[in-house]
Amino acid sequence: MSININLINGESIKINEDTYIVAWKYQSSLMASNADHYYLDCIFKGNFEDGKVTEDDEENKLEGLISAADWISIGKGNKNSLKTTAVLSITRN
Repeated sequence: MSININLINGESIKINEDTYIVAWKYQSSLMASNADHYYLDCIFKGNFEDGKVTEDDEENKLEGLISAADWISIGKGNKNSLKTTAVLSITRN
């Protein structure tokens, strides 16, 4: 299995079964007790295999995760985050 996340800048990120992904969703709360009203909640952390049910839904699971998240990081220890609106398409090799 190999899936590519194609970005609007022409770059492509290869995803395979053991690719580590972290995904965050934007939140805000006026009820926050401190001055920090804007934050991200982690909605997924693990290998790509952790987020799928069958071989038939590999692209659907990745599409769903990217649709639900505002930011993702690909690769364990990666300090760079990717805004999910930068994703143009997902293709299978």
